[in-house]
Amino acid sequence: MSITQTLQGLLPASSIAVDPETIALYSQDVFGRGCPLAAVVRPSSVEEIQALVKSCGEQGVAMITRGGGMSYTAGYLATEQNSVLIDMAQMNKIVDLNIEDGFVTVEAGVTWSQLHETLKPHNLRTPFWGTLSGSCATVGGGLSQNGVFWGSGYNGSAGDSLLSLAVVTADGELLHTGAASQKAGTPFMRHFGPDLTGLFVGDCGALGVKVTATLPLVPMAGARAYTSHAFSDAAAMMSAMAEVSRQALASECFGFDPYLQQQRMKRASLSADVVQLSGVMKGKSSFLAKIISGVKIAFAGRRFMDEVKWSFSTISEGRTQTEADFQAQVIRSICKRHDGNVLADSIPRLLSANPFGPVNNMVGAEGERWLPIHALVPHSKAHQTIALIKKTYARHQDSMATYAIKTGFLIATVSQQITLIEPVFFWPDALDKLHEHGLEPEHLKRLNRFEAVPGAWDAVNAIKTELADVFMALGASHYQLGKAYRYYEGLKPEALATMLQLKAVFDPDGILNPNVLGLGSSNVELDNA
Repeated sequence: MSITQTLQGLLPASSIAVDPETIALYSQDVFGRGCPLAAVVRPSSVEEIQALVKSCGEQGVAMITRGGGMSYTAGYLATEQNSVLIDMAQMNKIVDLNIEDGFVTVEAGVTWSQLHETLKPHNLRTPFWGTLSGSCATVGGGLSQNGVFWGSGYNGSAGDSLLSLAVVTADGELLHTGAASQKAGTPFMRHFGPDLTGLFVGDCGALGVKVTATLPLVPMAGARAYTSHAFSDAAAMMSAMAEVSRQALASECFGFDPYLQQQRMKRASLSADVVQLSGVMKGKSSFLAKIISGVKIAFAGRRFMDEVKWSFSTISEGRTQTEADFQAQVIRSICKRHDGNVLADSIPRLLSANPFGPVNNMVGAEGERWLPIHALVPHSKAHQTIALIKKTYARHQDSMATYAIKTGFLIATVSQQITLIEPVFFWPDALDKLHEHGLEPEHLKRLNRFEAVPGAWDAVNAIKTELADVFMALGASHYQLGKAYRYYEGLKPEALATMLQLKAVFDPDGILNPNVLGLGSSNVELDNA
């Protein structure tokens, strides 16, 4: 029996796609392409996933799980012919909102935006509450990749806001973690003996298929305060950001270099600002406060960033406005000590008002291809990391000039110890099916459409690959490891041996996302998109 026939016996026909258009779309991510898939399946229950995984395992068919599809590190790209991709889009139910015990259980295909809107009427949210791509990105994907942004300044990554998981292992069994692993237990806390929950955080689907996740609930912030500051160089800005991070003064703390902030200014339109401004107005409690915020943002406009070199913005939260304002006041004093100049705080206000916008940022402002790569380092290594990245660019300056490859930096802090440095590439090249599928149709119409440029993708991939090697030598960490970073090669022998043993226990035949994290092959390569 073929795998397609097997699938037809397990799932409704409407849940199975084998047409060339769907196969092509789901065989690529934002940057690369994998082997063509045998089928894309969209199960709608835990039982269907169990039956699917068990049957594919018995036939030796590789399986890959996909959340919202915003990956650019080949995390869900197949490396074996005729793999089956499990699209979690229909696993999108809120299973249990337990306000009394302070947790929510969701199916893994629930988006961060959906979860946020569900909790908002109850004045609740999770400590980490989503990525910027949360209109598409899912809870299960965020935990598999271990995403960051909303709430990360105080609370760390997605995996740091997790109590329990239900995971289907390669034999089709359903494993519950945390307190829910007890025969009479519920998922009210993470720790019951060794931390089984943590094994599946950041595994990129190598150890199992996440089907439900339980997250803690906290009260939504009662008040917010915003700051933006300009700096003459990266060193001063990152020093100020590190101090803000160590003192836990901001729920979100993020900065841009001159190129990336101009991309941000170009991307959005005045009409988009008006839509976002309406979100700011809705968030104000008094008519006067609405008018003041509106005037500040309208007056600042877009021109205020034209002469800025490096800038960073913060969002601080508190139970009261006095508490939030105090944190912002301390941030301003820190920035002043580092020679930062106060800017209009339009960017953090607008971003905060509409946290889960469309994913139009997956291409450049003019329609260029876009690729980020990142390194997570302790604050003390941030300056060194920037210097090493620039040295790498210098080694590739000829190819960057040939293919008009432009670069920028996004810099953010995570919890109190980590600086996230994200080099970003833009280059003129043809868009792929995933871009056309993910972008808003009206936005797509306004973009330039470049012809394919032979050699450009390879040039960008060469720089990205070298940076991955640089980051490994630096001892940097990463989220969204996928198949792009040097996880396998960078582990100490004892840690690698343990990881291989875990893989053998949970997936003895190697059918769950083969080669992700480098497990099974230490030389996985992407195909040219």
